[in-house]
Amino acid sequence: MALGMIWGFRPHPPQRGFGPFRSFMEFALNPLSTILRPARHAAWLLAALLAAAPAAAQAPAPSEVLVSGPAGKITRAELTLMVADLVPAAERERFWLSSDSVTRMARTLYTQRALAAEALKAGVDQSADGAAYLRLLRERALTELLMQQRVSEATPASAALDQFARSEYKVKPERFAVPEEVHVRHILLPVARDGSDDAKVKAEAEKLLAELRQGADFAVLARTRSSDRGSAQRGGDLGFFPRGKMAPEFELAAFALQKPGDLSAPVKSSFGYHLIELVERKPAHTKAFEQALPELREEILNKINGQQRRRVWETAESSAEVNAAAITELSGEQLRLLSPRR
Repeated sequence: MALGMIWGFRPHPPQRGFGPFRSFMEFALNPLSTILRPARHAAWLLAALLAAAPAAAQAPAPSEVLVSGPAGKITRAELTLMVADLVPAAERERFWLSSDSVTRMARTLYTQRALAAEALKAGVDQSADGAAYLRLLRERALTELLMQQRVSEATPASAALDQFARSEYKVKPERFAVPEEVHVRHILLPVARDGSDDAKVKAEAEKLLAELRQGADFAVLARTRSSDRGSAQRGGDLGFFPRGKMAPEFELAAFALQKPGDLSAPVKSSFGYHLIELVERKPAHTKAFEQALPELREEILNKINGQQRRRVWETAESSAEVNAAAITELSGEQLRLLSPRR
């Protein structure tokens, strides 16, 4: 199975432009916008470019080798590098828990190495187009790795980062205000579109309400009687929600309930009649600093990332001398090739 089918990334065949990176048009029209976003796959690309390079003088220990064959060996270190580059941080635990996923990625890296060696034997890197394409890709990958290094150098230690985060929290604690929420269960009895059975369904809802008030189990009735099959499987549980997320009639009745176990009268909405049980209320509050810390850390790191990438890019860009006449001439030539009638 291809790597893209595992983690949403497909090693592309050679194309004009920047291959496995973001689209060439996006990069060409606004290069800084793409540079400011951390590019994944920089390490993957360099590995592809160097895959057929001569092996190191010291062979890896057998325990370090994950996949081997005529094309070479894939080591633990190489796979770990690829995982850090290709697999989002939030998905890595799931990845490492799946031996199939780990095996597929290791096999993919070996296949990539074998094909790279075959490509070099075929001389695809010797043509003018091939050499130029590889050079552009290598420069793009090295640019990304330099950006990552500069960002890493500018990133404060964990303790200092938390101090910055606390300062941000103190400036605008209202950013972390959490509105009042209720956690409810419901039973939904649908009404015909023409409303012909409205009275009958309402009477049925009132009968169910009487059963609930006499001690019937809400979750059991929800599983057997509610037409909202998604929540019915959970005993009618809708979880927590703030105001503004549900139908107005439903929301008004849900927030009117005060104590866990309180039941609403039948509530009519566009979906039918609902019976609602309050499970829990959460009053409006402000997140404690410890709760807001992960979000604040991410914001600060993103800010540092953007600032450093912009600085590095603009410093390098300032030395460029543009030959406007040559650019105009090239554009005209290419447009004539695309549309000979021009």
